[in-house]
Amino acid sequence: MIETGPLPFQIRPYTPDDRVALEAMYADFEPKRAAQGLPPQTPDAQRRWLDRTLARGHHLLAELDGRIVGHVMLIPMDGEGEDGSVELANFVHQSVRNRGLGTALNRAAVRLAADEGFRRVWLSVEPSNRAAIRSYERAGFRRLPGSLWAPEIEMAVDVAAGAPSYEPDATV
Repeated sequence: MIETGPLPFQIRPYTPDDRVALEAMYADFEPKRAAQGLPPQTPDAQRRWLDRTLARGHHLLAELDGRIVGHVMLIPMDGEGEDGSVELANFVHQSVRNRGLGTALNRAAVRLAADEGFRRVWLSVEPSNRAAIRSYERAGFRRLPGSLWAPEIEMAVDVAAGAPSYEPDATV
């Protein structure tokens, strides 16, 4: 078990049985619409967004004491990931931020991408979100050239064929 601050988190795959708990996390999530307009503000918009998002890609959840407190998604790019790329988006509930959970979710997502045969994980982040940028860098992401002064920084990690396997139900 790896400790991320004083609280142990479990990282595991999303299942349809998690839908209500995931909706509860997003209902209480702050700040809403802070990252490229996500998560949506209203419960109806959140449900529609989750309907679309959960139908595609791969999703991992972070759980603490039976409560969902984090969600990372890998969504195939360019019409179902034809070029071997997936886009990462990471949401960590405000009650557990700055404890290493985001970094642990990002690392688990990179390992999962390798296990699923993807070559590259890509994301964009607002330059003012320094905590997220540090977390992505700790998980192996690097800033892409030309994005330093853009409204959003693009980052990517090339997934090595020999990346460690993702371990479902890992506790961090």
